[in-house]
Amino acid sequence: MKAIKLTFINLFIVFVLLEGGMRIYFGVTNNTPPHSDHSVVREWRWVKDRLEDNKNDFGIPFAYDKYAGWKNAENVDAVLDNYGSIRTNSHGMRNDQDFPLEPENNRKRLLIIGDSYSFGHGVSNEDTYAYQLASLLPEWDIMNLSVSATGTDQQYIMYEKYGEVFQPDVVLLGFYVLDFNRNTFSFRNYAKPMYVPQDNETIQLTSSPVISPKILIKEYQQGKRQIGGWHYLYSLAAFQKILTTATKRNRDEGSLPRRTLTGIMEKFSNRVRTNGSVPVWVNFPIRDILEGDESKYERISNFATSEAQRLGMKVIDLDPVFRSYLDKHPETKTLWRPRAIGGHLSTLGHKITATMIYELLQRETLVSQ
Repeated sequence: MKAIKLTFINLFIVFVLLEGGMRIYFGVTNNTPPHSDHSVVREWRWVKDRLEDNKNDFGIPFAYDKYAGWKNAENVDAVLDNYGSIRTNSHGMRNDQDFPLEPENNRKRLLIIGDSYSFGHGVSNEDTYAYQLASLLPEWDIMNLSVSATGTDQQYIMYEKYGEVFQPDVVLLGFYVLDFNRNTFSFRNYAKPMYVPQDNETIQLTSSPVISPKILIKEYQQGKRQIGGWHYLYSLAAFQKILTTATKRNRDEGSLPRRTLTGIMEKFSNRVRTNGSVPVWVNFPIRDILEGDESKYERISNFATSEAQRLGMKVIDLDPVFRSYLDKHPETKTLWRPRAIGGHLSTLGHKITATMIYELLQRETLVSQ
């Protein structure tokens, strides 16, 4: 009995020393303390940076949005280092021209939603696959409502809140495999909405509407929110964070991210069809899928492709397409821009993507031969 008491006393002393040491460390270094929810830690880091630089905006080309968290700012016309020429219209689309809500002269319409791969991070407007597709389809309106750094949840919301009013005939969602994880967090580059799977196999929208940067910062300044604190244990939170993050990044069958992505895909497919449009799903592989012998992200790509097919969407998986092109053109080492300047698809990568979309539309008789 004495040995058991001694063990508990020693464990308690170790715990007190660990907790005290952590609090001293984070207090002295001013680093962001641990929390069981990584989204909260990201929020704290964002707020700390804003309190230091006195800024509450997002910088070019972004703007706050209460539905999606952030979107493209309207009427941007800027040239940024390693970003190219970025131009948006009055609706925040990466297009030079505005579009009326209703199509004119019987023109067909294709709306693109997605993240930085579809926005065209690193290349100018005219080099994006949206623009290259427009050159192949001069009789169509090609509208690019993609927003960098977003998850599939935000992309769907962009379609629902801003895209469907333009009455597109085809709605294309460009899915980048890392979006798989973004869907399970409520804060990334900024606060964002998040769908949570329910027991009845539906998904419930949470963290919506998204708080504005000005109000979020003000609440921290007024003490309504705080970074860290004595209301929880840092040592326990650090352990819980490991478990929570593992759950949110799990790629296995039946995992939280899989159920979340499936729910979003179902909402997207159903709503697009209800609006009389054709849903198209395009898979963008991460670079290491093509450059390495194995990739932990290949399972995500395969899962998204199979789910899109199950839901009856038109599907383009760019993994085998890019592989085939590189095999046939050994002089082309990669379809990505250098990592040192932000990576993402090169102009050639965008051209191949546009060609594949155009060929799919032809096969499905959505465009005249």
